[in-house]
Amino acid sequence: MRFIKSYKWLAPSVAFTLLLIIIRILCSQTLVFVFIPWNIFLAILPLYFSYKATKAANNRLTFLYTALWLLFFPNAMYIVTDLFHLQVRKNVPLWYDLLVLFSAAINGVTLGFLSLYNIEKLLVKKVRAKHVAISIFAVFILCGYGIYLGRYLRWNSWDIVVQPFSLLSDIAYDLRHPLRNAESWSLSILYGVWLYLIYRYLRKIPLQYRKQA
Repeated sequence: MRFIKSYKWLAPSVAFTLLLIIIRILCSQTLVFVFIPWNIFLAILPLYFSYKATKAANNRLTFLYTALWLLFFPNAMYIVTDLFHLQVRKNVPLWYDLLVLFSAAINGVTLGFLSLYNIEKLLVKKVRAKHVAISIFAVFILCGYGIYLGRYLRWNSWDIVVQPFSLLSDIAYDLRHPLRNAESWSLSILYGVWLYLIYRYLRKIPLQYRKQA
């Protein structure tokens, strides 16, 4: 499969996180972080959809895969909030759990940024540079709101199909009464800006090295 071949270099990092979880399960005889492999899988989906968007044979397929990418993109960044689960537990050192959660978060963010880079390359071909920058920023704000929906309201990406009216009702409430739930907008904006700054920073590193060479 071409997708796997293109991103096989990511396998060691993902495998390391999964190995940490397996070791933890065997040593502690508990399933505390058994949800992380599923979260990593969900983080791989936006990368897959963005890859398919870049290879699509026509505009309809490009739009379809881009829409699916946008729907699942917050899942990649959502893993950062799994750090909330860090606490002292029996039989496992705190530093080990920190490594498990942090390595999973780094994998999620990396997968997300790579997927966004694919979409950015598509946008560059279709719209002006300043509109690309605005679009990328808007995506991160939406991503921040997606993180809020997942972490606090416990919605999933597929609920747009399974429970669309309930999901849209919650979103509509936030839009109609923005001041009644300041936390949702604070989280959306702050996480969105933070991720945007990291993404733009990482995008500049290769260019900076080329200038110094």
